[in-house]
Amino acid sequence: MTFLPLSNPSQLVIRNQEQFELEHLVVVGLPADDLAMRLLDDGVGFITALTRDFSAYRCLLPLESRLTDRFSLTFAPVLSAELSRPVDGVLVFLQKSKPLMDFWLEMVLNFLPEGVPVWLVGENDEGIKSWKKRLKGSFGVVKSVDNARHCVLLEALEPLKKPDNFTLEQWFETFSVSAASMDMDITSLPGVFSHGRLDRGTQVLLETLDVVPSGKVLDFGCGAGVISAYINAMAGDHDFTLVDCDALALASSNKTMSALGSKSFAVLPSDGLSEVTGQFDMIISNPPFHQGVKTHYEVTEQFLSQSHQMLRRGGELRIVANSFLRYPPIIQKAFGHCETLLTKDGFSVYRAVNR
Repeated sequence: MTFLPLSNPSQLVIRNQEQFELEHLVVVGLPADDLAMRLLDDGVGFITALTRDFSAYRCLLPLESRLTDRFSLTFAPVLSAELSRPVDGVLVFLQKSKPLMDFWLEMVLNFLPEGVPVWLVGENDEGIKSWKKRLKGSFGVVKSVDNARHCVLLEALEPLKKPDNFTLEQWFETFSVSAASMDMDITSLPGVFSHGRLDRGTQVLLETLDVVPSGKVLDFGCGAGVISAYINAMAGDHDFTLVDCDALALASSNKTMSALGSKSFAVLPSDGLSEVTGQFDMIISNPPFHQGVKTHYEVTEQFLSQSHQMLRRGGELRIVANSFLRYPPIIQKAFGHCETLLTKDGFSVYRAVNR
């Protein structure tokens, strides 16, 4: 098994490993490094882990296959409250989105036994320092355990209030967006890109969509499903595949498309194009280039390089991106050409056809 090097927050956890020598530790937002393996080697009896990131899930899955009696891994928006054994501690990795963290903390409080600690670990540039005060709104006791490598480890005890009945459904938010004289209802969960609003990049992309011929459409990095929802309202017979690495986004897209009454769509977890098969008539995207607060270009660059192979002859790639990103040369190399359809408000829409 090959894992990424220990992240800085994971290194801080290992530095305080005696805190986590428990019979059953729940880890929320487990990263794709060897933290779980190190904790299991150092005295943790069993780990139940949740990740929203499909790339982390793919990386960690072999560990679950190897240690089925000591490690359980879930790729989903939430963990079920019906855990297989009593919980002795919960470790949460800080996420950039405060609404997502509020959502996850409610989830944790739903299954947290009395007297069991919750630890929160994260980097300074992710905002961990503000969470000592924020946690005091939910817990009677909050303290700093350690700080190193530009990270902080917090411990919280004595919840002030437990949720009456936590369900995923109550966290979905439906909002109306307008684009090119079209109104759409979009449903999303906290933490999904552009939650509760239409981002400017997607709006610029939609302005270039006058006609989308009937056929198979791949919506890469689908988020809450805005692009597919827009095309679904246009004339034509479209079969959608919506792809994202984020479990929260996939649940949101499924809600959005189902509410629209679309009968021809599939929602698919994928690390880049790892799980995508078949040929498409159109590949469309507002591709991500951030992971948390950090900038990552690799997944999108691979997607652009590989998209040519997944288009039927005459099929079209269309993306929107910040104009400063150097995507046109990659598209040019894959397709032999790259057309700029629109540049507006710092965004550019690029188009290429498989000739």
